[in-house]
Amino acid sequence: MSAFCQMQKITKVSACCLLIFVCLAKSSIIDLTSGHSFFAALDESQKVKLYWNVDTAKKEISFTVEAQTTGWVGFGISTGQGKMQGADIVIGWVKDGKTYFKDRHATGYSTPKIDSQQDYVLIALQEESGKTVMKFKRKFETCDTDDNSIKEGTTKVIYAMHPEDPESEDNIPMHTIRGARSVFLLNAIKDVPKLPADAKTFSFLMNKTQLPPKRTTYYYRVFQFPTLPERRDVIRIEPVIQEGNEGIVHHILLYQCDHNNFPSSNLSYEGVGNSPDMPPAVKSCTGPSTIAAWAIGGETFYFPEHVGFSIGTNDSPKIVVMEMHYDNPLQKTGILDSSGLRFHYTSQVREYQAGILTVGWLVSKNMIIPPHQESWETQGYCVEDCTKEGMKGSSLSGGGIKIFASALHTHLAGHAAYTKHVRDGVELPEIIRDDNYDFNFQEFQIPAEETTVMPGDTLITGCKYHTKDHPKSGGLGTTEEMCLSFHYYYPKINLSNCLSCQCPAVQNWYQSHYSQHPAKNNSLWNDKWTPGLRASYRDTNAINAHCSGVDGKDLPGLGWKVVDKPKIDTPLKPEPVCQDVPSSSPNKLASYSLGLVTILFAVLLSCIY
Repeated sequence: MSAFCQMQKITKVSACCLLIFVCLAKSSIIDLTSGHSFFAALDESQKVKLYWNVDTAKKEISFTVEAQTTGWVGFGISTGQGKMQGADIVIGWVKDGKTYFKDRHATGYSTPKIDSQQDYVLIALQEESGKTVMKFKRKFETCDTDDNSIKEGTTKVIYAMHPEDPESEDNIPMHTIRGARSVFLLNAIKDVPKLPADAKTFSFLMNKTQLPPKRTTYYYRVFQFPTLPERRDVIRIEPVIQEGNEGIVHHILLYQCDHNNFPSSNLSYEGVGNSPDMPPAVKSCTGPSTIAAWAIGGETFYFPEHVGFSIGTNDSPKIVVMEMHYDNPLQKTGILDSSGLRFHYTSQVREYQAGILTVGWLVSKNMIIPPHQESWETQGYCVEDCTKEGMKGSSLSGGGIKIFASALHTHLAGHAAYTKHVRDGVELPEIIRDDNYDFNFQEFQIPAEETTVMPGDTLITGCKYHTKDHPKSGGLGTTEEMCLSFHYYYPKINLSNCLSCQCPAVQNWYQSHYSQHPAKNNSLWNDKWTPGLRASYRDTNAINAHCSGVDGKDLPGLGWKVVDKPKIDTPLKPEPVCQDVPSSSPNKLASYSLGLVTILFAVLLSCIY
């Protein structure tokens, strides 16, 4: 071979090596943070970003954490409160071209200990342009006592970082930035539908509403839907929260009014709740028929591509009352608010019309939660008589409805909630559960599969509360309590509220103790009364059922019907976990890295030969 040919071959190999180096450098940050279905900025300044994918078949989740630091980065799954203690943590960094990454757990507020079983598999760890990016994966359930399970509902992830690399794996300097954020890792919307070209919007907004200097304010304003020539479908509902009021606007509810009997003189009404000036027609709207719901921490709601919320039809909403719940714990003065909801709609109507169903305990003082409770449980029922009557005329083959999104709602004392599904006494898979309920993160969960609810089925919404020195009672105030769930479903039926009250149980207990309502006078509570209240809830079989249609009117015979408390004869057997779950090995070569190396090696061979 001539010297020229040898030189040409060397030059070709050098060029290929340079190409490989450039590919590796270029692909690093961009490749690691692309191709994910889910994203959340973990802090307001977006210095720490989280990307993830979910593999339900393998019951595995892959994460990519991007942090603006060239030091160490930490990410963890907390026990539910967003605290370091008890958290399941990974910490990684790049130093002198070498990567460091370990699965750890925090027993206190000190350097997390390295797990004896390494269940997080590192895929890639790179440092570039002032950023560190870690890509790794793990099972939902690792069966390691040092790890926390990843479940449906709220997960409070924690993060931390430092600008410098540790001296060793045992000598990690204290973080300079740390925080926590609530996210749905398993029940978030995966693919955001694109808006069609003909999409239009309208908004229902407050108009510089001045808030009084008090903790809880309910404010109401009447709105009219736009007049349309024919059916249109709302496909997206977007919260519009005024800048600076993000922590004050607690929830927004939209109630449908009976437009046939609504005085035109009331169309411009707005005012605070329980005001003597509130017209009867407006007051009668608030509660019976909810058509849209948003709560603090929630984001834009997207209807699935086969479902829309119809407007412009004879039976669609024409007049609504918007309820704003403001939470002003510091009782600030001079707050003005113009928050509300924005609706995106299209003329490309969907296959099904959506409705929203409210299930739980009817908001009233009869819901009592004693003080000094770690986890007091309350249940509200949507009884079989209501689903039989309300689901008449369903257009689904075989009848019933399909639930495609659900949200849970309590106030400050609530720490867990769920909605169970029962058919003929047999418990079916739950519709929604959140064992780490966060008052400041109330978002609709999007399940992997829709739930079919049939006429005669029973729904049970339960809530668990942690109380301190004072009892709680049901009510509208932030410091009072609720136990509700909201369910978007299709096709639209004549059932809006499906609620109950265990009033007979409360009355039985109440009469046996004293004549004053205990929750109205906290100083009168005696802890000796708590077992009696618990027993009365448990042993009293009668409840009051209340069901109303989309027009806000009670279903026939179901306005306040006394019925037997629904029972579960055959409980749902929990799915077995920690059986045949292989532990991930830190020594496995990740498929991502293996694939990249294989491709680059092939390129190098082609250059040589």
